Amino acid sequence: MEMAQRCLPDHPGGKAKIVIRRRPIPKSRDYPERSLRYHMILNGAVRVYPGGREVCQDSPAGWLEYKRRVGVMVQRQNFRCCLCGRRLSAGNSTFEHQRRRGMGSAWRDDRITKDGKDWNGAAHWVCNGVKG
Repeated sequence: MEMAQRCLPDHPGGKAKIVIRRRPIPKSRDYPERSLRYHMILNGAVRVYPGGREVCQDSPAGWLEYKRRVGVMVQRQNFRCCLCGRRLSAGNSTFEHQRRRGMGSAWRDDRITKDGKDWNGAAHWVCNGVKG
């Protein structure tokens, strides 16, 4: 690494100050235009991975799609929690994932149906928190 040292003349503190200057790291890097691991749908709101797994993005469009899916599941379940069976309102519902989200959400799948069957459901915040 290329470094240069130089002493600055005495400053008001009375001692010489040493400044170490480093070569700047280039900020430009070439990134591929398209990802080889996923493609985007719904104007970038959802990533679709190989195998069909869908993940809503952390963006305004992604959050709207996430809440829309929760609303669809609440209606599909006749406004009942998929865990306890009690009455569920749209404002008190959360996304209950069939398979745990673990490993930094590496297994997260936000699809409502998979292979024509109901995959995820809507649950109370409390019920979902107890399940983990």
